[in-house]
Amino acid sequence: MKLKPEAAWFLAFTAVFAVLAGFVFWGTWSVDFAPIMPDHPITWPGEWRVRALRWWGEFLKHGRFEPLDFFVLVGSPYVWQEFKYAFCLYLSGLGAAMFLKGRGLASPAVYAGGLLLAWCGYWCTLFSAGHYGWFQWMAYGTFAFAFVDRALERGRAADWLMLGALLAWGSMRQPDLWLLFTVFAFGYFVFRWLATGRKLALKGWALGAAAFFAIGAPGFFAAGTTEVGNRDQQIAESGQDRWTFVTNWSMPPEDTLEFFIPRIHGDTSCQATQYYARRAGKDTSAYTGRLGRPMMPDGKEAPRGNYRQHSLYVGFVTCLLALAGVAMGRKDKTVRFFLFAGIVFYLFSLGRYCEGVYRLVFALPMGDYLRAPVKWHHLTEFCIVVLAAYGADALWRKGEWWRYAVLAAVLVGAADLARVDAKYCAPVPIAGQKYRESRDPKQREVPPFEPSALAVALGTVSVLSTFGVLYGAFPKTGRRHT
Repeated sequence: MKLKPEAAWFLAFTAVFAVLAGFVFWGTWSVDFAPIMPDHPITWPGEWRVRALRWWGEFLKHGRFEPLDFFVLVGSPYVWQEFKYAFCLYLSGLGAAMFLKGRGLASPAVYAGGLLLAWCGYWCTLFSAGHYGWFQWMAYGTFAFAFVDRALERGRAADWLMLGALLAWGSMRQPDLWLLFTVFAFGYFVFRWLATGRKLALKGWALGAAAFFAIGAPGFFAAGTTEVGNRDQQIAESGQDRWTFVTNWSMPPEDTLEFFIPRIHGDTSCQATQYYARRAGKDTSAYTGRLGRPMMPDGKEAPRGNYRQHSLYVGFVTCLLALAGVAMGRKDKTVRFFLFAGIVFYLFSLGRYCEGVYRLVFALPMGDYLRAPVKWHHLTEFCIVVLAAYGADALWRKGEWWRYAVLAAVLVGAADLARVDAKYCAPVPIAGQKYRESRDPKQREVPPFEPSALAVALGTVSVLSTFGVLYGAFPKTGRRHT
């Protein structure tokens, strides 16, 4: 049976991603090793019953549920720890590819964008800190951009419902980054709506809003109460004024060079990551730049000391393709939109190093809760990769020789990103931890349930709405599949 071209490109994307994932997380696939994640160590017990009951207790307390929760239920964290990060990266690349396909780009450029985004430095290497909430967002967030186009252009109820659901699922675990990307997605929605010149479908808008609020209500409630309260407490305990606290992780201007020159100031400040990575034969080095450098009581930046657990490397190939996309697609409105957005997000990521601009963010509602301006770099990466996909598409259409060059460049660029990403994967033997947990009675205990009537009510509506949207989104037997 002969594969259709689109299926062949999808399988090629999946195969290349799998090879790179195997390389990046090499040394941790065994159940005897796990990547070190200082901010999120493996604490869930291996026993299924205990994991399920603890998850149920969390649901009764907060009501939050999203499809990727199945990782908690189907297997021990010793098995799934690195796989779930890789799986989320794969979904984020697939969502980007779906979005780019909807913009009319050629299949090679579509999957090139997905591949380059998945392994982009800051996008990927936060696994070394254990920020799984960010990865849970990315599994849904990139698809939301695709469904903005589908909802506006096709107007199907299922597309509007999926758009609302995707934005809601992404809100459950990482509210600050979710807020940034949701505002960005709304900006893109307004841009596309104005560009199409069509009347806004009020029925579709209502369906999307209904799915958004019905599914996302538990996450919104938790963010507006627990998360906000925790942030206020952190600021009070820090002894710093609010501005200093929320801008501590601002990206120094000189780190811009790391967008296309990897490791110019080293890799990570986490000594445990450095130690175990070196034991695995990697040349992971200490970060010596200013990102995360603390402020002294007199308000001046400390002369030394910092903390960074991730890369900022966007990729030299990605940056070159993005320049090609801007140069060759400068008349395209979508290119202009993402170029403008990327510049704005870059300025925001500078935080206190571009105070006149970031004061605008700080003054917005909830803007003084958004800790670490460098998080805006996630949005900058997304914009650069979109522009790179447009560059790959423009070059691909120039002729046969250019097609070989584009394919080679994308493979080299993705492999280069993976090479840098792999330096943040520090395999740690966990036999001792598993042994201690097996002998610790607390690992078999289930804390007493603390149900909240409001959380349970919101969570029940959220779960029912989730299954309703998923049922309506997939064509029934006998209907034409898209």
